Amino acid sequence: MAKDEKKKVDIPNIEIEYTPRFGSNVDTSRPARKGPQEEEFVPPDGGWGWVVCITSLLTNGTAFSILNTFGIIYVYLIKEYAHGDPDISFKTSWVGSVCTGITFLICIFASISSDRIGIRPTAFFGAALGAVGLISSAFITKLELLYLTYGILLGIGGGFVYSPSLVILGHYFKRHMGIVNGIVAFGSSMYTIILSIVLPIILEALGIKYTFLILGGMYCMLLFGTLTWKPLFHRENNIPDLALSKESIVEHFDDCCSWTKKYLNVGLFKNRAYLFWFLGLSTSLFGYFVPFVHLVKHSQDVFPGSNAFILITCMQVTSGVGRLVFGKIADFQFVNRVYMQQCAFVVMGIVTACIPFSASFEGLIAICLILGICDGVFVCLLGPIAFDIVGPMEASQAIGFMLGGFSLPLTVGPPIAGLLYDKLHSYEVAFVAAGVPPILGAIVMCFIPRVKQSYPAVTETQTFASISMLDVHLASSSRSAQLNQLNQQNGINGHPGTTSELEVVRIVELLDPADQEDGKLLDSQNNDIKHRLRSASKSSNEDEQSEKDSDSLLDKVNVS
Repeated sequence: MAKDEKKKVDIPNIEIEYTPRFGSNVDTSRPARKGPQEEEFVPPDGGWGWVVCITSLLTNGTAFSILNTFGIIYVYLIKEYAHGDPDISFKTSWVGSVCTGITFLICIFASISSDRIGIRPTAFFGAALGAVGLISSAFITKLELLYLTYGILLGIGGGFVYSPSLVILGHYFKRHMGIVNGIVAFGSSMYTIILSIVLPIILEALGIKYTFLILGGMYCMLLFGTLTWKPLFHRENNIPDLALSKESIVEHFDDCCSWTKKYLNVGLFKNRAYLFWFLGLSTSLFGYFVPFVHLVKHSQDVFPGSNAFILITCMQVTSGVGRLVFGKIADFQFVNRVYMQQCAFVVMGIVTACIPFSASFEGLIAICLILGICDGVFVCLLGPIAFDIVGPMEASQAIGFMLGGFSLPLTVGPPIAGLLYDKLHSYEVAFVAAGVPPILGAIVMCFIPRVKQSYPAVTETQTFASISMLDVHLASSSRSAQLNQLNQQNGINGHPGTTSELEVVRIVELLDPADQEDGKLLDSQNNDIKHRLRSASKSSNEDEQSEKDSDSLLDKVNVS
């Protein structure tokens, strides 16, 4: 009796499910029985998910069509606020550049907020802030105040609504994710095409004030769209509800900081391939956004009678087509994705530098078509290359850092081009200078070592959607470690592998009060677990003593 009491240990109420290695002789013909509180997350791949897909498309289209058509708004802002200011191009360029830079910078924090606060609250806040920024811009009489309303408020709002719109898709789709990515990517481009056609008509008929009000109304419609994004997966949280106490606030703050530290994994920069890819792309983007902002104004200066606004439409058409076509080409095993992205930047740099030397408006149209293709190649390969370089578990973090790195060059490039135009009264030097960074960035990418590519290529949507699934992997790893520790404490020869080896995959705490009061588990469930443990023990050449200890552990679980 004393000997039994000496061996007695405290064991929490747990259910252990063992998944054997491939090829084991465990009988898997009958489905495993699940505990009362165990749930497996399986995306529905349809149903309400298609509504979510459409609202995600509208959200992406609204947010990025406004960014991509700023070149049209830019022309009318100069007319509205010029008043003989010699630096008007430089000052006006900052309005769109600040908005674009902040949108990309905020995306990483929006992903964190989506996971810790919730997808719907984060997206609703972003849509509301974007609407406030656009509506308040309609009543601004001084250009510099647009830096706050259009630049900062709209930029933050766009970032907070864009990232959740992709994260939520991971809750509803897995098998059809490729189709969903095509719908969202191409649909967003179509949205920009339509806005680039309609926006000049609105600006000409109603003026800049009512145009901002209409765009603000589009953001208000996103408020209703974000309400459809009901998360299907809720992260496991062992912290009690927030209360008005110092201890509770500190616990929640520490929880958020610890997750943020894991998400902001600066160790990624120790990866040589990722470091040079990051530097190459950041260098390239110093000239990337210059045509989007200044090409319409340049066309009006050089070809006064032409419809300059159609240039933005041409870029968006080929950008949408390029995303779909080259996204499929990236799946061929003989294609090197890094080389493909390098070629896109080299062509983009050369074509951008050729803009001031075009002798006809048709030549500008041809240049815009090529720029759109290069843009499509660049965007569609972000997710696949990140996945290839750092792996699936860190791909979302790599994209987060990349977007943050994009914010500086996207913000600085157009104002520098505007300053050159103010001083020289010509875009010739500005566009030639804008063509240099993409070529330099492609040269930097030559230092990326060859990496093993994954097939099929992941999409931008899949990469963002993986952000909300990090807790699934973390919980699985943590629980496997808990089981191994428990086995060691009780003298059982556990399997030291990880969840990636398809060893022990789940330890689910039985939180049902009724089950705890009864102090019992279903006999059939116990027998099933014992059968699994015994079969796995035989396949792994464990001795009979380990088998007895496993049964003893289960008996203690049942007794407790």
